[in-house]
Amino acid sequence: MLTKVKTATLSGVKAYPVTVETDLHKGMPGFNIVGLADTTIREATQRIKPAIMNCGFHFPNERVTVNLVPAARPKEGSHFDLPIALGIMMLGEEVLEMENTAFLGEISLDGKVNPVRGALPLAIALRNAGIKNIVLPRGNAEEAAILEDINILPISDLSEAVDYVAGDRKLQVYKRKKKTDEGTRDCPDFAQVIGQESVKRAIVIGAAGNHGMLMMGSPGCGKTMMARCIPGILPKLSYEEKLEITGIYSVAGLLSEEHPIVQQRPFRSPHHTITQTGLIGGGAKPRPGELSLAHRGVIFLDELGEFDARVIDAMRQPVEEGIIRINRNLEEVVFPSRVMVVIAANPCKCGNLWDERKLCTCTPKQIESHRRKLMGPFADRIDMHIKVNPVDKEKLNEMRLAGRWEDTASMRAKVVAARVIQENRYRGQGFSCNGELDEKGIKQYCSLDEECHRMMVSAYDRLNLSMRGYNKILKIARTIADLDGTENIEQKHVAEALMFRIDSDMQ
Repeated sequence: MLTKVKTATLSGVKAYPVTVETDLHKGMPGFNIVGLADTTIREATQRIKPAIMNCGFHFPNERVTVNLVPAARPKEGSHFDLPIALGIMMLGEEVLEMENTAFLGEISLDGKVNPVRGALPLAIALRNAGIKNIVLPRGNAEEAAILEDINILPISDLSEAVDYVAGDRKLQVYKRKKKTDEGTRDCPDFAQVIGQESVKRAIVIGAAGNHGMLMMGSPGCGKTMMARCIPGILPKLSYEEKLEITGIYSVAGLLSEEHPIVQQRPFRSPHHTITQTGLIGGGAKPRPGELSLAHRGVIFLDELGEFDARVIDAMRQPVEEGIIRINRNLEEVVFPSRVMVVIAANPCKCGNLWDERKLCTCTPKQIESHRRKLMGPFADRIDMHIKVNPVDKEKLNEMRLAGRWEDTASMRAKVVAARVIQENRYRGQGFSCNGELDEKGIKQYCSLDEECHRMMVSAYDRLNLSMRGYNKILKIARTIADLDGTENIEQKHVAEALMFRIDSDMQ
């Protein structure tokens, strides 16, 4: 006797379909699972038998063999409990047509079906494979129901699944609890930032083009506060972006029944003691790190000089390519990392190097060591280098009298307008914003006239730019032109873009 039940397994934040084949034949009683199953799946043999019996069903007293197809790819996850249990209980029974139905769920010893990690990416893989119905734990229903073209059938225990398969029960399709108000992010308003209007302008440019930013200045000048304001000026998530980010958080186990769907762009601020695995991702069973958890949002590195140099160096390729590749013995796991990198750093160890009102206590050797850490290969991959000065007292009084504080709402309107221009320009091109342009895209969309070209050639020598830095300035100029609503990059756009590079001498 042989049964087949559809399910799926995770590979990073992606998934692929799996068929659970169950065979029963005479011989010494046994329960074997084959097909590169991990420890969690192999332990299912100890959970499933008592669960079936505690629900009042019969467990066959013969040799049971479970094969996970395709056999050559690794499988993991406790969600295999439900399809394996149903495969055993369907042996020799009359069941409904299961070709278009898949099953996910972890089973307790009393037969209760518990929520599982990664339900959304598992459901996406099954949908893409042509599955029309997915039976899964009730605790995962809201998360999976974000998919609009598949039937989500939630259950609470094993008995409900058995009755459904036998045709004795009809499960209700879950309807997502759509919320008209997605809520507002709890972050400060830029109106609370005193002064720093030039830095706010730089932040608008960075957010409009998704450009990475390195803010350098003495302690207390507002770097951290402004970084925490940035999520408020970013555009709302699209449906596809919600699917991407919710899938990542589901795999990481960071969703809850109260917040089953990620509604807002992520903002992650890891501490400087974080390990390379914590930041990039990985482990024996690879899990997403902070870079992937910030996908389509912001990752903020406060006090860059305090981070381990090896951790910072490990960020180079993921930040530039937008993906993280982790190789294990049997497969390559890929995590997404399209992030806006925002960094705050002091110009020296004590932080007073650029502050005329304070005395720098660092030795030349300490300053040089700090400079190498901040202005190395990783910093060259950050688009905008912004010098943040303390607020001048005279200017502060003038601005207070004039009432010219720019707030988050006005900045967000500029960012959204520029993003719409980029979305229309790059539709079908593989880019979503200027910060993602590759060399071919730069050549096509960031062309310069003769005068702008001469200005860039002059700056190439004067600022000691690398070719990467040269291209980043072109992308920033393209974003400034979009904010101005002009089709072509002009001299004023290039001139402003050149302001956002601190030279290698950190003067």
